[in-house]
Amino acid sequence: MDFQVHWLSLTIWCTTGYGLKLWDDWFEPQLGHMIPTGHGGRGFKTLYKALVEAKMYADPIGHDPRENAYVHIDLTGSACDAIQPNQLRDFLIHIKEEKKCRVTRLDLAWDRVAFTPLDAKQAVDKNQIRSGINRKSLTYTVEPYALKDDGSTGTTSLRLGSLYSERMLRVYDKRGFVRIELQTRAKRAEKVAWNILVQPVQEWSEIAKSHMRDFVDFEEEGVLLPWWDEFIKSIARARMKVTDAREKELERLTNWLMDQVAPSYSAVVDVVGEGMMVAMLVHGRKRRGKRFRSILEMKRRQGAKNEK
Repeated sequence: MDFQVHWLSLTIWCTTGYGLKLWDDWFEPQLGHMIPTGHGGRGFKTLYKALVEAKMYADPIGHDPRENAYVHIDLTGSACDAIQPNQLRDFLIHIKEEKKCRVTRLDLAWDRVAFTPLDAKQAVDKNQIRSGINRKSLTYTVEPYALKDDGSTGTTSLRLGSLYSERMLRVYDKRGFVRIELQTRAKRAEKVAWNILVQPVQEWSEIAKSHMRDFVDFEEEGVLLPWWDEFIKSIARARMKVTDAREKELERLTNWLMDQVAPSYSAVVDVVGEGMMVAMLVHGRKRRGKRFRSILEMKRRQGAKNEK
């Protein structure tokens, strides 16, 4: 069984020039230079791409580049595969000491586990699960003629949780072997990342499993199912608490936007142009009133914390 970081996204408060130099100093030998695409994306005026879809977003829309400048870096699964774990650890330690930064997404994966997506689904069907997620969020997909990476046919995949929530679990065999993957976002990703990735690399898997158990356990009457017990190997839960009512409401709004608004919004932007993004932001800020005051308070508190 192999463990790896499968995705890492982080925001770094720095100028675009500093971000590009940082990239060249740390990742250019493995992933190539960041090349401008000629367009922006995701609320940024400029998008750069390196090899295997690694990206850097720069020049945030609506922000003065002389004040509060920041860039956002996405290291995809393939990009993480190309970076040695010790190099990734050293980079994170360096950047946390040099600049204000925040991890916004962290995916952790174990390959060649001794259970299947069907094992996990059957456990959920029998209510042999301890988790705060709603079982209605379970998605189970069987594609009997889909090709696996090893050339064989027939794939299965199980997903627990929303694509946009702070945690999601996936079990799938697309690669030929079975992988279990924990996806974390927002404040959960921030806390989990700094709890794991600055530690010695040989400790990453064990600490990551403790966070996996915070999200889900497959058990019956408090006893772990044999295949899950074999995977966990007596590792205790991390018991990390990070969310509050404001964050839950923000998660609900985010899920609603992505599921209900994003398709229509993307069509309008594709026809009218990206100026619609700024226009909608300006219009929304004028009309939102006091309804979202509690959620907006989160940003003020975070800003005050970062200034300390």
